[in-house]
Amino acid sequence: MSFKLSKSVAYTLKAGGIAALILLMLIPQAFVAETIEGRDYYKQEAVSKITGSWGGYVLATPPVLFVPYNVKEIVTNDKGKKEIVEKTLYAKYFPSELDARIETKTQIRYIGIFNVPVFTADITISGAFDQIALVEGARLSEAFIEIGVVDIKSYSQFDLLWNDRGLSVEAKTTRAALKGFECVYSYDCSSLFASTDINKNSPNSFKIKAKVKGSNAISFAPLAGVNKINIVSDWRDPSFTGSYLPDEKIVGNDGFDATWNITNVVSNPSESSRLLAYFISPINDYRNAERATKYCILFIVLTFALFFAFEAASKKPIHLIQYLLVGFAMVIFYLLLVSISEFIDFAFAYLIAAFATIALITSYIKFGALKYLNAKQVGGVALSFVFLYGFLYVLLQLEDMALLYGSIVVFIALAIIMYITRNIGWYDEKN
Repeated sequence: MSFKLSKSVAYTLKAGGIAALILLMLIPQAFVAETIEGRDYYKQEAVSKITGSWGGYVLATPPVLFVPYNVKEIVTNDKGKKEIVEKTLYAKYFPSELDARIETKTQIRYIGIFNVPVFTADITISGAFDQIALVEGARLSEAFIEIGVVDIKSYSQFDLLWNDRGLSVEAKTTRAALKGFECVYSYDCSSLFASTDINKNSPNSFKIKAKVKGSNAISFAPLAGVNKINIVSDWRDPSFTGSYLPDEKIVGNDGFDATWNITNVVSNPSESSRLLAYFISPINDYRNAERATKYCILFIVLTFALFFAFEAASKKPIHLIQYLLVGFAMVIFYLLLVSISEFIDFAFAYLIAAFATIALITSYIKFGALKYLNAKQVGGVALSFVFLYGFLYVLLQLEDMALLYGSIVVFIALAIIMYITRNIGWYDEKN
């Protein structure tokens, strides 16, 4: 006795099976995403090893002058009696003007297949303090200068001139580079201290010359009233962030030249009052691959829906195993993309992985799942996959507009599927 399902029941069961396969594809997608995350973590470990031995983030700051002074306060002691105590406070003075120039030369360091840009920097900072208005009780003989740095061990030279006289500096590790100027990021900071004398009736000039090894970024704290900062490098792909962007910049094949002119209106500069120049690769391949995997299930849904539309329109069944194999091919695309991009440029890696995937799926369609299609129809299917993967690449480049363009394309894809299936009689068993 044979049993034949009605067309509506058969379509419902097939659609349910396809939906189950889509849910099943979440497993390999999660595996691929975890693999990408693991490779990214492995790369970050390699980066940490290089920067740990070479030198990390560089913070450059001008000197800040501190003058201790005495104040008397009335306090209540443990016995409830009032008494006068003397306390030491510090008057803090920032430069009135400064001119800073930082010249860097970069090189690439390798660990395994990973590379990290590092640099050496020549830092020159000169400027002056206007005539200093001393507070009452100032102890001039105990005045000192403090200069914030991140890692003093990465400096091969640090010379400080105060009123054209060389001062010896002493390093002390603290969690704050400057009193009132908190250390940026999570680095342990150091402060360089130097005792000095002060011209009470005329400006005090300073000049700093330093050589330092670093990586990732250079940050400068524009603490003076008037700041001119110039950073010059042979690195071609900088990124400028922080509280201040360059007033002028030239970026070319020979590197970059950026200049800031900043008038400091902040009476108490803080950690956020800084400019940064990053020495980074323009594209994070792992991040791009991770973003691409988020579209994996969407692409599988669109592909399966297209296959189901062909199946319903042609009345020639496609087995669920064939759906599954096509889905696995689409997931493996991301593994190919990540593994190839570790050795060549991401764009070329994407082209190779996409071409291999499209060729595999198209061949399978031609000789297996939809072998009844003629050459023109197979070409149309191939072009649809070319558009799909081409559009994914565009989405990766247009990060801010990805949601808008993605929504539009999904809407268009749904409209196409609805058009293909418009004449199917879902309940008409004679159709």
